[in-house]
Amino acid sequence: MLKKDIYNFWKKLGLNQVEIDLILQKITGFNKNQLFLTEKIDEKFLEKIELFFSRIVSGEPLEYILEKAEFFSLDFFVDKRTLIPRNDTEIMVEKVLDEKCDILVDVWTGSSCISISVLKNNKDIKKCFVIDLSKKALEVSKINILKYNLEKKIKQINWNLLEKFMLNTKYLENNWNINLKNIIFTANLPYIKNWDFWNIDKEIIEFEPDLALYWWEKTGFELYEKLIYQIFELESIYNIKNIILFIEIGFDQKEICGNFLNKKDLKFEIFKDNSWIDRCVKIIF
Repeated sequence: MLKKDIYNFWKKLGLNQVEIDLILQKITGFNKNQLFLTEKIDEKFLEKIELFFSRIVSGEPLEYILEKAEFFSLDFFVDKRTLIPRNDTEIMVEKVLDEKCDILVDVWTGSSCISISVLKNNKDIKKCFVIDLSKKALEVSKINILKYNLEKKIKQINWNLLEKFMLNTKYLENNWNINLKNIIFTANLPYIKNWDFWNIDKEIIEFEPDLALYWWEKTGFELYEKLIYQIFELESIYNIKNIILFIEIGFDQKEICGNFLNKKDLKFEIFKDNSWIDRCVKIIF
C-alpha cells in the first residue's frame, strides 16, 4: 500500500502529517528516517492499520493509541489505566521547581508524570513517595519510574490519600531515616463534580478513567478539603517543618478554593496555566 494513500485517507479524518507519522512508526516499528525513506507500507501491516483506524474513528485519544504522551519535555507511557498528562499541569511542575524540597509526596500520582518531571529537574530531592488508590494506575507509574531509572528514589504506595502515613505514625522514619522538613505535596485529585458532562470533552468521558475524574457531588473540591485536613494532622503527628501543597483545580473552583483556605488561615497563591485559566494553587502550612 502506498504511504501517500494512507496519508491522504487519514488526513480526511482530520489527522495531520506528524500524527500519521507517529501512528505508522508505532505500527511498523520504523524510526522517523526509515519511515521518511519508505514509499510503500508492507501489506502485513494492513490489519494493524485498520485496527488503528477504527480506534481513531471511535474518538479514542491518540495518546492511548500510541501509548505515549509528552509532558514537561519528557515522554511518558500511558494507557487507559491513567489520565493523559496535559500541558495545563506543567505549571505545577514549574512552581514546585521554584521551591526548596527535600521530600516530595505526589498524591493520586497516575502516570507519575508530575513527580518524575520534578525529580528529573531537581537532583537535590532526597526521596519521593507516589500514592494512588488505583493499583492499575500504579502499574503505569512503575513503567515510567523504571524508564527513568528512579526506582531507588521513588517509593510507591497503594492507599487512599495520606492514610498510610496516618495509620502508621512511624511509616516515614521506618522507610527512610530522613529529616522531616521541606516537604512538598503535589496533588492532581479528581475535581470534576460527579457526572458534570457539560464541561468535559466527549473523548475524556468515554475513554479516561472515571476514578481519576469524578469524586464528589457538590463542588468537586471536597477531596482536596480531606487532603488538607490530613496534612494538618500529619504536621502535628510528625512535627513536620515547612510544608507546601500544590494542587490543580478546575476552571470554576477559584472562589471555592479561596474561601476554604481563608477559613483555615492558610496562605496561598493561585497561578494560571498556558490558557490563562486559574489552575495551580500553592498552599503554605
